[in-house]
Amino acid sequence: MKVKDLLKICGEMANLNLNEENIESELETQGSSVRQLLNCCNFTLEELYRDYASSIRKTVVEVVDGFADTSAFKLSKVISLVDGEGNDVKYRYTEGGLSVDEDGKYNLCYARLPNDVGLDDDVSLPSPRISERMLAYGILREYFTIIGDTLTASQWDERYKDSLRIADVKSSSMRMPVGRWL
Repeated sequence: MKVKDLLKICGEMANLNLNEENIESELETQGSSVRQLLNCCNFTLEELYRDYASSIRKTVVEVVDGFADTSAFKLSKVISLVDGEGNDVKYRYTEGGLSVDEDGKYNLCYARLPNDVGLDDDVSLPSPRISERMLAYGILREYFTIIGDTLTASQWDERYKDSLRIADVKSSSMRMPVGRWL
């Protein structure tokens, strides 16, 4: 789904009077509802990727003077940092990278954040359990928080959190019986 289609859905859900023409034209206006919704979309996507880390990458990082530069990786969180023999290595998050006690090369497994999206980009969700509708709930929660409508924001927040909670329950409750499916 394209981001502009998602924003149209948000507009319909919250009665924001968005249509094809004003979505394109309002994006250029500073402080417009379309620009705010696009910012909220990027924020909510990043939040979902942080909570549902499914975009896992592996790379080798070099630690020099106790610092591993990870700024090029769009790192959300470290899954593991191990040496060449597979032993876990202690680390701390620091600005722009990781602080590690010993210099050397290490294998880094990490969750990656999404790239920022524009109106004509496709929305890529971090998990098949998360739908565009759930993302729309999160976008509207952020939008109404930004404009200061805390009552409406709390209603969208409740829908957003409930939908995510239900998605988790469904994924963990569906189990195949062992040995009976053949």
